[in-house]
Amino acid sequence: MFARVVQVPLQPGTSAEAANYFKESVGPALKQQDGFKNSRLLTNAETNRCLMVTLWESAEHRQGAESNGFLQGVLQDMKQYFAGAPTIDYYEVDVQVVNN
Repeated sequence: MFARVVQVPLQPGTSAEAANYFKESVGPALKQQDGFKNSRLLTNAETNRCLMVTLWESAEHRQGAESNGFLQGVLQDMKQYFAGAPTIDYYEVDVQVVNN
């Protein structure tokens, strides 16, 4: 599996709104992307920071969600919550522990 981690500072007091937008709009749209596995949105209301983590079956699937404009659209739509430019990092998932 392959991960994309988007880190971004949030406007003060917008973490709940950003999380709701991610849940209601971004989440369902992610499920339509080829190779999408799962995602997490992590926020810290004290530091006004946010992490958007998405997991993909392959690096090609992850890249596909960028080359088709999906990621750019999400970042544009969520820009109202951002206090600065996002940074994007890429990782290979070596270990995943799940408690079922």
